[in-house]
Amino acid sequence: MINSLVDWLVNLINSVGYWGVGLAMFIESFFAPIPSEIILPFSGFVASQGTLNIVLVIVIATFSAYLGSLPFYLVGRWGEKSVIKFLEKYGKYLFISKTDLDKGFTAFEKYGNGFVLLGRVIPIVRTVISFPAGVAKMNFFVFSVYTLLGTAVWSTILALAGYFLGSKWEIVSEYVNKYEKIIFAILIVVAVWYIARGIINIRKDFSKPKVKDSFQSSR
Repeated sequence: MINSLVDWLVNLINSVGYWGVGLAMFIESFFAPIPSEIILPFSGFVASQGTLNIVLVIVIATFSAYLGSLPFYLVGRWGEKSVIKFLEKYGKYLFISKTDLDKGFTAFEKYGNGFVLLGRVIPIVRTVISFPAGVAKMNFFVFSVYTLLGTAVWSTILALAGYFLGSKWEIVSEYVNKYEKIIFAILIVVAVWYIARGIINIRKDFSKPKVKDSFQSSR
């Protein structure tokens, strides 16, 4: 069933172009089995044939994936109980397990809002990360910016890979799956560095003498 759906979306992109890219990426955002590792490289390959513009492919893919992330964010805004009830009812149809959800909540609790940005380039996590962001009442504007940026990076890398690889676009998904753990480890290191730098900057700000205090001490 899943393979048939993926094949249908690939054929849709080949047939109707940009509309197919948009629909495929919209569905991919909340339906875990649809791999953007196939959708985006294939879209890039189609663009390399001159049928589509690669820049428009990336823009449409990014915005469509963002729109697809909003339903889960809005469900999360109703609270964690609402998320659990939602998954109990629809999780099996979306192929999202309680384990996948727990991974999203654990990562969000550990790394905070910034993980919404990083999580967009991690398979499975990018599907469920909107839930904890909504539960945490993450600012909608910040959520939107982080989601768009993270998705833009992911869409650009995979679409361009397919564009330059041409008929060999299928090897992109192989490499993504093969090096998924390495990619995840690198992203974790980046996240830790980002958080550590923030803490150091905060401490530096607190350690700086206040202008008012310095003036009073000089009198």
